[in-house]
Amino acid sequence: MKLEFTNVAKELLQKQYEQGDNLYLFYDTEGVCGVNGVPTVRWVTSLPDNAEAIDTNTFPTYVNREQKVFFYNELKLDVRGSLFRLYSNEGILNPSITINKNE
Repeated sequence: MKLEFTNVAKELLQKQYEQGDNLYLFYDTEGVCGVNGVPTVRWVTSLPDNAEAIDTNTFPTYVNREQKVFFYNELKLDVRGSLFRLYSNEGILNPSITINKNE
């Protein structure tokens, strides 16, 4: 898997970054069936055992190994307005992401 950050996304994320932070791609299924979720991104300070590193052009980024099937092989993270957008050539995965820190 590969995630490319646009320059605008890198600049905004740099403002949030703290030493030891990692970005984590996560398929959020809270409150719904396990296959009906929303791809999202969050800052984490500790990674679960099933986290797998992905190739990026900036921040250390990981994905849940079991949830990789919900993401495209090549992704981009961009900014539209004040929200992040996760997409690929195949389509938009999530047009409105607020990236928060998950302790």
